[in-house]
Amino acid sequence: MMEKVWEELKKIEAEAEKIRVGAQQKAQIITDLAQQDSEKLFSNSQTYAEEEGQQLHALAVEEANRQRDEQLKINRAAIEKLKAQAEKRLDAAVTKVVNVIIKEA
Repeated sequence: MMEKVWEELKKIEAEAEKIRVGAQQKAQIITDLAQQDSEKLFSNSQTYAEEEGQQLHALAVEEANRQRDEQLKINRAAIEKLKAQAEKRLDAAVTKVVNVIIKEA
């Protein structure tokens, strides 16, 4: 009777070892798959980050160009205004010089 119990315990122990080894193998497979998935996610996140960075850079360049164009427009208007003022003052200066020359003559 004791031998039967002993044999039964050995069978149970062998079965438990099979289950343990199987579980360990499955755990290793799951760990490997998780590692592969995390590497894939990391790679994808780098790609997405690069794409987003490029989009943000393009938007920043576009905004800088728009601001530059607006400033150029403002500067051109200011230049035209200054040219007009300079021409009026030049005309007045020429008139004064001519008047001075005529009076001296």
